Formats: sequence, structure tokens, C-alpha cells
Amino acid sequence: MKKIIKMILIGIETAVLFVAVGGLTSAITKTIYSDILIENFKSKAVFDEEASSSMLKVYIVPSDEERPTVEKIGSDYYPGNAGDILITLKSELEIPLIHEIVSFFAGGHAALVLDDYEDQIDDISSMYTIESSGLNSDLNLADTYSKTYWNEYKYPIIGLRVHMTEEERTRTVARGLALAGDPYNYSFLFDTDNKSYCSDLVAKAFEPVGVNLNKDGFTTSIYDLLISGETYITYYRYFDNDGVEYVYYLESK
Repeated sequence: MKKIIKMILIGIETAVLFVAVGGLTSAITKTIYSDILIENFKSKAVFDEEASSSMLKVYIVPSDEERPTVEKIGSDYYPGNAGDILITLKSELEIPLIHEIVSFFAGGHAALVLDDYEDQIDDISSMYTIESSGLNSDLNLADTYSKTYWNEYKYPIIGLRVHMTEEERTRTVARGLALAGDPYNYSFLFDTDNKSYCSDLVAKAFEPVGVNLNKDGFTTSIYDLLISGETYITYYRYFDNDGVEYVYYLESK
């Protein structure tokens, strides 16, 4: 009997070690690939001297995009258009070590941009997103928010887009909006049909049009949205140590 128990314990330890090593390897791979995608996007950019200032450096990535990737209001650039995705790879949990661990394995936050969907939903403005956050002081239900607060993030922000038809874009945004009211899924693994976390909500929104943003089939991390192969970068913004803002965005016709 003792031999059997010992074998079971060894099996459990081996399984835990296997999962831990696999998770670490996956996280390292996703982080490296994400960095490559970001740097590749930035490398194609052309400096826009006219739009830049001492505290704002603007770079345009040439493209033939039909839909705008940013909305410029004054000197501010607001990323995203209907059906676009906004992400940050850094966690909002400002707890030493926890912040680094969560950022490395899961990433930060994600949202689906509603934008011109207000034509069909009267109470949705052109600056809104649908997202799910577990850090709110209220009921932590998925809800619509003004995307303007994304410009307040001190961490780098990335805009993503999926190649879609107008009909697919409408279906995606409609599905995302239908998830409003979902309780936040703190388990990340169970009861995913009735609860959603931020990147999970975004991935669910694209399911009706056959777009899979979680190729490994495990929990949908922020990194999965970026490296899925279904998305491409349209926007990147960060601040340097001197507080200078750098904005890169994909040019549209």
C-alpha cells in the first residue's frame, strides 16, 4: 500500500513539474514572439515631424488600411475602430513581484472597441469599448467603458485588428456587446460559458465569425491575442523615462 501511495505522489509531483515547466516555456516563447512582433511593427514606421513635439513623437506605419486605426482629437491619439482590440501586456496589480509574475504569464488587460457601432445601439458613443475587469470596486461585471481612459495607462498600449468583412465586424461587436453583464471569471478555467475575464471576453466575441484567438486551447492570455496569427498590430504607444510619449500607428487611406 505504501508503495502505491508513493508512486501516486511521485506521479502527482511529476505532473505538477511538467505543467510548471510547460507553462514557463510557453510564457517565455510568447513573450519573445510578442517582442518580435512589436519591434517589427516599429521598424516599418516613418517619423512624422509635423505632428510631433518635444513631448510627443509620432510615427506612421505605411499601409492601405481602409478603416482608420486612430482618432486624433487635439494632440491626443485614441486607438481603435469598431472590432479592434486594445491590450496592455503589463498587469494593473501594483503589488511587488505579483505585478511581474502576472505580467509575464498572463499580461495586463484587453478590450474590444465598439466605436461606430453606436449607429445600431443608441446609448453607445463612438469612444466606447466592451471589457471585463476584476479590479473594480462594484460587481465586477463586463460592461461598456469610454476608451479614453486607455490613454491614461502608463504602460505600453497595443492596438490589434483582425481581417474581417463589414458583416463579420458587426457580428463580432454584437457578440462582444451581448457579453455585457457577465460576472468576472476569477478561476480563468471553469464556468467559462457563464463568466468572462478580459481576454476571454475578447476571444469569445470573435467566435461567431470563426476567428480563434486562443490557439493553444488553454486560458486565453493577453499574449494569445497578440500572437494568435489572426491579429496584426495597428497601434503602439509608450512613454520613455523622461515622460516623452511615442505613438506608432498604421496609416489608413
